[in-house]
Amino acid sequence: MNAKINYSLAAVFLSALFETVHAYYTYAQIQCHVSDSLQKIEFIFSVTYNMIELVRYNSTEDTFFGYTAIGQKFAEEYNKDEVLLAQHDFVLNQCRELGDVILPNAVWLAVKPEVIIRSVTEAKGNRKAVLVCSAYDFYPKGIKLTWMRDDKKVTAELTSSEVMADGHWHYQIHSYLEYFPQTGEKISCVVDHASSLKPMIYYWDPSLPESERSKIILGAVGLLMGIFTAAAGVIYYKRKQTGFYRLPVCLLPMETMNDTELQ
Repeated sequence: MNAKINYSLAAVFLSALFETVHAYYTYAQIQCHVSDSLQKIEFIFSVTYNMIELVRYNSTEDTFFGYTAIGQKFAEEYNKDEVLLAQHDFVLNQCRELGDVILPNAVWLAVKPEVIIRSVTEAKGNRKAVLVCSAYDFYPKGIKLTWMRDDKKVTAELTSSEVMADGHWHYQIHSYLEYFPQTGEKISCVVDHASSLKPMIYYWDPSLPESERSKIILGAVGLLMGIFTAAAGVIYYKRKQTGFYRLPVCLLPMETMNDTELQ
């Protein structure tokens, strides 16, 4: 499912506690599942007793379903209740009105994924190169990753992981591309997600092999450590000379590496 086109909204109208006796309780839950085009709307009503769902109504089937012996009895009675079933159009209209209000602002409820493209295996002889496009820390769960080569969709030599929970209501997914590199080609990973009104495109930069990137990063870290050590030596020297020295410090924002630099 395309998360950007079919953004699922679960709206809980009611989660009411009807009865609490010796830790036994019953509650009802109402949900609206609405696509952002408002073309697909589903209303769900369920009753749960002591953490066991008894009966559920689904507007798509327009039928009550029982999941326990008592729930089946309820479902049988409800399915014969013409007054109750006549509420079908009313509840769908309520969901539609809710979607009109909430969905235009739904993008602000979503969390944009952090996307990184990196090399897993370099091409050698008859062995193909492997790239992975990873999306981290996004919400909601629905997402689609598409590989492009010279602006053409890749449909073969692809494998993808399932969307996995990343903790704190966030998710992650990984898509792998096997290919033989061609000089001058452009490879990109296109991400469709509810957090963006248009597809997000991330380009692979093969200008440096993985080993060279690692050397550059390690060299930068070594340089920073050297500067820190030298600064500490200056401070120590000044304090030994005067007994106390206050070093003026200017805090500068550190620019975040882009996805190419992190690879």
